[in-house]
Amino acid sequence: MPVIDSLVHVTPDGSWFGTRHDASLGRLLAEMDAGGVDRAVVVALAGHIDNGFVARTCAAHGDRLIPGASLDPSRAPSPARAAAMRRELDAEADFAVLKLHPRLNGYDPLDPRCLALLEANALCARPLPVWLDTIWRGPGAALSRAPADTVHELAARFPDTPLVLLHGGGPDLLALADMAGKFPNLTLDLSLTALYYAGSSLDADIRFALGRRDRVCVAGSDFPEYTPREYIARLRTLGRDLEPDKLDNVLGRTLARLLGLEPA
Repeated sequence: MPVIDSLVHVTPDGSWFGTRHDASLGRLLAEMDAGGVDRAVVVALAGHIDNGFVARTCAAHGDRLIPGASLDPSRAPSPARAAAMRRELDAEADFAVLKLHPRLNGYDPLDPRCLALLEANALCARPLPVWLDTIWRGPGAALSRAPADTVHELAARFPDTPLVLLHGGGPDLLALADMAGKFPNLTLDLSLTALYYAGSSLDADIRFALGRRDRVCVAGSDFPEYTPREYIARLRTLGRDLEPDKLDNVLGRTLARLLGLEPA
């Protein structure tokens, strides 16, 4: 099975939010080679990394990079305008996923504008799987409901929309892992969390997810925050007692199935 990184970023000049991380395309491709990663989902970040740049970058490396668009519904003056943002997206490029980042853009996922955008996505001729950042606590907009309740609401409201829960909710991972086993439209992503929280009680929760939710789990580096080698080594350590098939699911098969890259 191919290894697919669920979440990476590149920027035109390689800079990354004022840090020393190198987010250049050249480094990404080199790190993918070094880590044995066959393909990666490159996502835009509304207000920070342009959709057009991501589309062009991925088109130039179509055998390895999968393009993800990003929209910020909080920029829309009304739910109707947010819905139009999603309908207009299809004219820009042939994206494979849609990234929403409530914390970075400062909105509640249950904001009527976000719900309208998701409804418009569900009604499109080609609905996109939604990559939903679920590290929500921070200086951005406060949630109107608890993290697990927010995911429950979205999963129930949009049953035909695949929702990939990026970073697995961080500290809320176990609750989201449990939910991902009950809602067929939910996928638990372990990017960032498996490394950022290493050594915490979340290690046990991730081992649970790897062992019991492997068919609904994906993983990635969140490059340039981490590298493919780092996240793959971490998952192999946490999953050292698992059957090889389970890690194969998390490292590639589950995501390949979700994106239609292999027969179901």
